[in-house]
Amino acid sequence: MTVQPQYLPTPVPTPPPGGLVASSASLINKKKQPTPPYLPNRHDYKPTHPDLFKIEFGPEGEEFGSCLRAQKAFKRGETLCPIRNTLPGIKAYSSVQVLPDPPIASAPNSPDERRHIELNSDLLYVNHSCDPNVVFDVNGEEAQPTEEDATGKWEGRWRVRAEKDIAAGEILTFAYFSTEWDMDQPFSCLCGTERCIKTIKGAKDIDQSVLETYFINDHIKVMKEEQNKSAQ
Repeated sequence: MTVQPQYLPTPVPTPPPGGLVASSASLINKKKQPTPPYLPNRHDYKPTHPDLFKIEFGPEGEEFGSCLRAQKAFKRGETLCPIRNTLPGIKAYSSVQVLPDPPIASAPNSPDERRHIELNSDLLYVNHSCDPNVVFDVNGEEAQPTEEDATGKWEGRWRVRAEKDIAAGEILTFAYFSTEWDMDQPFSCLCGTERCIKTIKGAKDIDQSVLETYFINDHIKVMKEEQNKSAQ
């Protein structure tokens, strides 16, 4: 059974092949973007997690309307899947930040350290909402390609976890500022929820009291602490 969404999640800014961002009133700064390493074609699409979720493509030429729908129900706190098989990334609309930015004392300074990753899977299509139903937990380490977890919890590994009960057919959403400090492509949020922050630029521009009402990754917490110290 397909469940109709109760609100319109902000579409992930997914460009058509060629890297040109599709037209959308929600984007604040429209600019050319690099094409993600994983960008499936609707005509020969093969889901990366077929038993868990699938992409629902927007109309031709309106890729911003694409989303990811759950293929089964999940309970709050349940791990949907580990995050693995990622690729090194740069700060971009499609990447996810996993480590703090310099000059944080605890931030790695090696250029080989991956501060941003490309998800390289259908997880790219998890849209933003200020009242999300999943979290991207990138504390700990990336799960290895052949690694197994008999408990299904994947504790200590990067994972996607249900923030609330999710029905089969529901659109999956997460709060972008839970991973992103200063977004490469800010946008005006269209989620329409009571928690809507309106303009999404990253955790850097969100008050501490608001962030504390969300799941926030450790690298964001570290940067917020440094920001607050500097403001004193």
